[in-house]
Amino acid sequence: MPDAYQPDWDIYTCHIEDKPAIIGLDLGLRRFAPLTRKPYSIFISVYLKHPRPDGFPHGDEFSKLGVIEDCLVQQLETSLNAHFVGRTISNGVRDFYFYSSNTSGYEESIAEAMAQFPDYRYECGMKEDKTWELYFDYLFPDTQELQRIHNRKVLRTLKQHGDIAERERIIDHWVYFSAEAEREIFGQQVERLGFAIEGRPVDEKGPQPYGLKLSRNDRTDEESIDSAVMMLWELAQEVNARYDGWETVIVAQ
Repeated sequence: MPDAYQPDWDIYTCHIEDKPAIIGLDLGLRRFAPLTRKPYSIFISVYLKHPRPDGFPHGDEFSKLGVIEDCLVQQLETSLNAHFVGRTISNGVRDFYFYSSNTSGYEESIAEAMAQFPDYRYECGMKEDKTWELYFDYLFPDTQELQRIHNRKVLRTLKQHGDIAERERIIDHWVYFSAEAEREIFGQQVERLGFAIEGRPVDEKGPQPYGLKLSRNDRTDEESIDSAVMMLWELAQEVNARYDGWETVIVAQ
């Protein structure tokens, strides 16, 4: 792996073939993928024994799937130098996904790991995937969901530092535009939604150099943050602008 690579695992909910699903993936790979030395994708599908009506496992089986995952990761890393990139769970099936430089003996390696769990039925397969289509087109979230993931990361950091989510405080947001006229129209629009314009930064090196710094009093619970951020994100999309994130102070008392 590149020296600058750092694992960055997160999860999000969605639907797979109209069934509720949870996808977990290593977002840290997006800066480096596709890895030319790992052009083969490998999947293992493990069938739940007692799925809930929504297709997800009960708590005790969730724990068992974690043990299965650890065994598969260790086995495939050791035998194939494979890299674990993501997992899905939906409709009573847990799928694990890897990329590898070769697939020689991959079925035997998987069978060796799964032999420790004889009461679980599984399937596996592989294909050449030089562009990492599986990672980018199937596992990776769309831009809207990716923003929600970023929101949750910031909220987790705030919580770790004792932030009281129910307390309102100033939250700053940044949006960048291709033209000054678009920035001014957007500013007038969001002022009517309770946002104050705090500044107009300029990024001369960026393709959208005209910035707008906004602020509003809000809470830092997930619902409040997603409501404010996704509203700005969607309004920015309508004028081909770029929502560039948010920040706030910790309110711990």
